[in-house]
Amino acid sequence: MGKIGISIDYSNICKDYNTVYLDRDNTDPATKKCMTSVLKWMQSFLNDLLAEFGYQLHNVSSESPVKVDDVAAKRFLFYSLEKEIMLQSYVIQKSLTLYDSLAAWEANSSDSIMIQNDEDGSGIALYMEKGSQEETWIRKRLEAFSLDEVAFEPIR
Repeated sequence: MGKIGISIDYSNICKDYNTVYLDRDNTDPATKKCMTSVLKWMQSFLNDLLAEFGYQLHNVSSESPVKVDDVAAKRFLFYSLEKEIMLQSYVIQKSLTLYDSLAAWEANSSDSIMIQNDEDGSGIALYMEKGSQEETWIRKRLEAFSLDEVAFEPIR
């Protein structure tokens, strides 16, 4: 079937804030409020997703354990003018499977979701099998959001 990517922009969560200006080092009250909203939303969304499918969070190519708080974190979700952002990918699946690369995940995964941050720190992307129960659940859960489809890029 192939992979489909769904991009979630933080402007869906912070409706009264221009999310282009989210900088994790900014202490402006409006910025902090928006980032807190995104962090809380991400924790809730990931916990519900994991519970719905009996999935766990894993690194792509490491056995190191990953917690929801590692993904729902400023360091993963938001850009920093001083430190920039480290592009990262995590796999959401039933059990640990290590992949040598993003291309290996694309070719050899079926019942899993990859979550990636973006270089601007303004959203995340979720990748999964097109037409899968995971895609259906995510689209239903986020029906109030404006979602964009994005192509999977195996090299980051």
